[in-house]
Amino acid sequence: MEERDAHRRETGEGDGPGGRLGEQEETAAAPGVADRQEPGPVGEEGIPGPGDAAEPEKETSSSGLEDEEPGEGEGAAILEEVERLRQESEQWRQRALRMQADFENFRRRTRQEREEWSAAAAMKLLEQMLPVLDNLELALRTARDAQDVQSVLQGVEMVVRQFREVLQREGVEAIEAVGQPFDPTLHEAVVQESDPSRPPGTVIEELRKGYRYKDKVLRPAMVKVNG
Repeated sequence: MEERDAHRRETGEGDGPGGRLGEQEETAAAPGVADRQEPGPVGEEGIPGPGDAAEPEKETSSSGLEDEEPGEGEGAAILEEVERLRQESEQWRQRALRMQADFENFRRRTRQEREEWSAAAAMKLLEQMLPVLDNLELALRTARDAQDVQSVLQGVEMVVRQFREVLQREGVEAIEAVGQPFDPTLHEAVVQESDPSRPPGTVIEELRKGYRYKDKVLRPAMVKVNG
């Protein structure tokens, strides 16, 4: 028995499931081990636990309402800008239509005024031509009953002179030709002859009178040129 007890003390057998009895006694005797405790849950005093976080408060505007999300504000601004641009484009379209209508009225008014001016100028010229026509008719009646050809000739010369005066008042003048150097802008050469008594390129005869209105040639003079 004594030998078996001594063997058990040396090997630690039979001292419990944890191994040697001496080690269990040292563990039980360690100071402060039994007093250590794991942190528990939140108590009744409201102290937050390690996993709890304070929820942030929502910001409110000065009116007490919650701020709008950024996406909604940007969308409203874009819609306002689109509406403003639409109204502006409509105003420009209406202005363009008014300008087009004014331009059409201006063209119609200008065309009408030009026609009226042309008609007034024609009426003025025709009014001056009526006395010439009266004198021509008188000359014809006189020529039928007259026995003197000289009187008929004088009457026709008077009518021609009157007609030239009417043309001169309107700015129409005869182009000088005979004795003048040939000018292709004023003269139309239809015949060429050689006359040693005159310089070459000089108009020696006028076959049909030419006329010009102020600075424009109405009709060039038909002439014979010295070659």
